Amino acid sequence: AIVCVAVVGRSNNPLYLRIYHTDTSELKLQFIVHTSLDIFEEKLKESSMNTAYLGLLYPTEDFKVYGYITNTNVKLVVIVDDSDTKDSEMRSFFEKFHLHYIRATFNPFYKIGEEITSKKFNASMDQLISSRG
Repeated sequence: AIVCVAVVGRSNNPLYLRIYHTDTSELKLQFIVHTSLDIFEEKLKESSMNTAYLGLLYPTEDFKVYGYITNTNVKLVVIVDDSDTKDSEMRSFFEKFHLHYIRATFNPFYKIGEEITSKKFNASMDQLISSRG
């Protein structure tokens, strides 16, 4: 199951963090997301891939952390507790996550680089998470 989704800005500033189905503290999940930023940098330096989906960034003892980077260097992070998560499922999930992010930032009242506080974005993410099962 997905435990947490996060959006991190191009300057590595947190834009969005939503937690699902876990007793893990928000602080620990923020730390895991923050730690993943170093892995983003490493993967981007060593890779000549032209794909936005970076796949499994790293496992922790309780979770697996997956990453996706947009054309504007905004990072999407998903933390899961499933040991049997399929890469193709995560790729598909990130494409939908990215689409919801784009829709949220198209709002004329949203200022790029600021925290995403849209109730509509929260609702669309909640629906995306619940539709995943």
